[in-house]
Amino acid sequence: MKHGNAQQGFTLIEIMIALAIVSIALAALTQTIGVTILNQSLLESRIVATWVAEDELVKQHVLADQKDKQADAGQATMIEQLGREWSVELSSESTTVSGIQKRLVIVSDIKNPSDSVRLLTVVGD
Repeated sequence: MKHGNAQQGFTLIEIMIALAIVSIALAALTQTIGVTILNQSLLESRIVATWVAEDELVKQHVLADQKDKQADAGQATMIEQLGREWSVELSSESTTVSGIQKRLVIVSDIKNPSDSVRLLTVVGD
């Protein structure tokens, strides 16, 4: 008959260390997922704002012959697009090249004005 004190299983210290390592890894994973979700939301907002800005530039180009229908430069207008309300500010100024104008569109979400997009283009008169 053998009388050995063969150890079977893990000690309490080993289990506690393993649990500490797993909890640290899960906390880091949770933080990474949170940051990724926040970045995705901000990116979506900026992409939609860019679409709104591009739409406004196209409207200005199409309505170039109808000066009375164009928005006043520097005046913010409210637009609803894709279920959100946007503030759109258009400005236009001359460049050093005659016949060429610089047009700037600034679009921001009404609920979060700090997230704004600036889109710049040049057009010929």
